[in-house]
Amino acid sequence: MRLAIGILLIPLMLLMGCQSTEHHVEALPQYTFIAHDNDLQRVELAQSKALEQGKLLLVVMGAQWCHDSRGLAGNFSDQTMQPILISRFETVFVDVAYFDDMHSLPQKYGYPAYFGTPTVMVIDPRTGQLLNEVNLSKWQSADSVPLDEYIEFFSTIGTQPVESLPTSPQLDEFIDANVAHLKQSFDYLRPIWAAVRNGNAGDSKELQAVATEVWQYRTQLQKDIIAMKQELAANPQTALAFPEYGKFSWE
Repeated sequence: MRLAIGILLIPLMLLMGCQSTEHHVEALPQYTFIAHDNDLQRVELAQSKALEQGKLLLVVMGAQWCHDSRGLAGNFSDQTMQPILISRFETVFVDVAYFDDMHSLPQKYGYPAYFGTPTVMVIDPRTGQLLNEVNLSKWQSADSVPLDEYIEFFSTIGTQPVESLPTSPQLDEFIDANVAHLKQSFDYLRPIWAAVRNGNAGDSKELQAVATEVWQYRTQLQKDIIAMKQELAANPQTALAFPEYGKFSWE
């Protein structure tokens, strides 16, 4: 990537939800996001290994362009975190590139989509249960999370039973429709992003505008889904009020 494009993308990264301070620990090679054509098989193999070794499965979906993905990798590489990760987790990093359509991976473990980078999933390999559904979004600001919170979370997650959040047919219908809309927005964004990376600076304003709309939608949608599931957990008979987000400006 040429320097001019890199400078151009700095404010864009802020809009894409990867704002963070610079991390200080250089990431170990195993914590690098590298493209593979068999990510689902890689995750399934890691799940089998985790089951054999009595560990948890840790799946991280991210990208090298994302500060928070790299910040998480740097914190994972810290000498205090290494014994925790090695002893408790079978870890696999998945490169989502530029928001490629890889939603089937979180859906495999009951999460409707990946809404941002990094998406960090801690999974019981025996049942496939996602153990950190409630606070998964926290790690999408991973570079801003203090190291002691990493140590606390990854030392204790999975030591106590966790109840999965409930859903309903109506909520499932809402989720399916909006995840489909989210995927369409990623599809619209991706070629604009590619054009800017390839040197077409004339598309930069459009990229910034589109990225902002997509970021606002995906972050709010994720919050709303978890909030509605928590409402159902508190009262299964509650009548959910489903938000309406409207169309994107380009639709």
